Amino acid sequence: MTNVQAPIANEKDRSAIAYLVSRIRPDLDAHGAAASLAKNPCQEVDVLTLQAIIAAVTRPDQHTPAILGLDGDHTNRARVALSKPVSATSHTPGYGDMGGECGYPGCGVRKGIHHGWGVPAELPPHEWEQPRPAKPSDPAFIAHVRPSSFKPRQETNAQ
Repeated sequence: MTNVQAPIANEKDRSAIAYLVSRIRPDLDAHGAAASLAKNPCQEVDVLTLQAIIAAVTRPDQHTPAILGLDGDHTNRARVALSKPVSATSHTPGYGDMGGECGYPGCGVRKGIHHGWGVPAELPPHEWEQPRPAKPSDPAFIAHVRPSSFKPRQETNAQ
């Protein structure tokens, strides 16, 4: 599926979105909603519309439209619904920290889902290992791990 780049919202678009929000939540001021939408970091019309509607429906605890201008779980829900990448700065409820990938060579399974059945079948069973720190390669280490059948290529300066 290919996503189409949505246009950037202008003042008329934000007023229309604010109208929709005020229809869903009559207690929120439409002018304040439009002003809050103008402050939102994502100004793509599709994302801005969906996240405003999601915030209006799922955040009855908010009594001002300020939530519409903030990045939050409503933003990620909108982006997921539109098959767009989620924001790394906001937190989506229900998704805990998965930790890094396992340090076992070739495993790559996240700590939060590292189970015996989650380990790729071609790898031997193993416990969760902390990711190994990357170290700069030194010639002695490379020579140690290089297969004995390796033949270095001879450079020629023939012109």
